[in-house]
Amino acid sequence: MRILSLSNCPLDEHMGSGYVTLGYARRLRERGHEVDLLGPAEFEPLRRLGRGTGYRQALGMATASLRRLAANDYDVVEFWGGEAWLALALLAWLPRRPFLLVAHSNGLETHCAELLRAAEADGRMARSRRWFQLDQSPLAERGFRAADALVTVGGFDRDYALERGYAEPQRALAVDNPLPEEYLGIEVDFARPRVIGYCGSWIPRKGVALLEASLPSVLRALPEWRLVLVGVGDGFRPDEHFPADLLARVEVVPYAERGTQLRALYQGLSILLLPSVYESFGLAAAEGMACGAALVASPVGFAAGLRDRHEALLLNESSPQALQEAIESLARDEELRQRIARGGHRRVQSLRWDDAVVTVEAAYLRWLAELRGARQRPAEGLSGCH
Repeated sequence: MRILSLSNCPLDEHMGSGYVTLGYARRLRERGHEVDLLGPAEFEPLRRLGRGTGYRQALGMATASLRRLAANDYDVVEFWGGEAWLALALLAWLPRRPFLLVAHSNGLETHCAELLRAAEADGRMARSRRWFQLDQSPLAERGFRAADALVTVGGFDRDYALERGYAEPQRALAVDNPLPEEYLGIEVDFARPRVIGYCGSWIPRKGVALLEASLPSVLRALPEWRLVLVGVGDGFRPDEHFPADLLARVEVVPYAERGTQLRALYQGLSILLLPSVYESFGLAAAEGMACGAALVASPVGFAAGLRDRHEALLLNESSPQALQEAIESLARDEELRQRIARGGHRRVQSLRWDDAVVTVEAAYLRWLAELRGARQRPAEGLSGCH
C-alpha cells in the first residue's frame, strides 16, 4: 500500500501522540508499505500566530492532502485528529475516488469535549477553554462520519463512536496503544518504597483539581509516604499547589525521557495516579503498570477496560474523598497493592507493536478491497447490459 498520513500532533517521539503516529508509520514501512507522513510543521499555515490552531490545521490538512493527491497515487489517506474535518469532507465528496479515507484518532475530540463539559457543569473541573476558543465538536463529528473507516486507540473511544453513529461496526477498529519494547518483560520487584506518583501534564483534563484537593490529606494521613510528580513541565511550582508543610515530601521531575529515565521513575513508585476526566488511552497508565506500579485511575481510556481491584483500583466517583480512600486503601494493605500491581503488570504484556501493526494493516487491506470492489461493480453491471 501507499499511504498518505497527516497528523495534528507534532512528530515528536517523546510526546504520547507523536510516539504512536511515528510508531505506526515506521513499522508499516518495515512491512514494505510506502508511508508519507506529514506533521503540523509541514502543513499548518502561519504557525507562529499561536491562536486559531484548529482552524489553521483544518485548512492546512485539506490543502496539503489535495496537493499530494494531485501529484501522487495513494491507496490510503489517513488523518490523525478532528482538525481533519474539512479534508475528510472534501475528499469524501470526490466521485469514484480510488483511495480509502481513514480517520485514525489519537483521541476523539467530540468524546473529550462531552466529558469536559459534564465535568465543568458539575464543578469537578474549571472551564478548560478560553472565551474565544470555540468548540469544534460539530465539525469534527462531520469529519468522522465522512471517513470510510475509523480507527481509535482503544475501546473507550470506539464504543462512543458507535453510539454516535460515526461508523458501522465493521468499519470501526479499536487497537490499544502498544508499549515500547523496553517496557515489556521487565523483571519487577513489587516490594516498593512508599512513593505515590503522577505522570503527565498539569492540566484540568488530567484531574489535577482532584489531586490538589485530596493529596494534602493523603500525605498527612500517611506521614511516611512521599509524592513524585513527573512530566509537569518547567513552569510547575509545587508551592502554588500544595501546603508549605508538605513541600519537603513533594518531588518534581519536570521532564523525563521515555526510555531509561522514565522507566526508573516508574519502578520507584508504589502507587500511580491517573484521575483524568478524559483519556483516549492513557499511555502513562500502561507504562506504569508495566513497571510494577499499582494504578489508581478514573474509568476512562485504557483504564475503562481494566478489572477493578485485580488490574487497577478504579474510582467509582470523581471526588477527593473517593481518591483519598483509594490511595489509603493501597497504602495500608500491602497484599492488595501488590496483587493489583501484579495483575496490571500481566495485563499490559499483550500491548505489542507487532500485533498492533498487523491488525491495522489487515484492516486497511480489507477495507481498501471492499471500497474498490464496490467502485467496480456498477461499471461491470453497465457493461454487461450492452
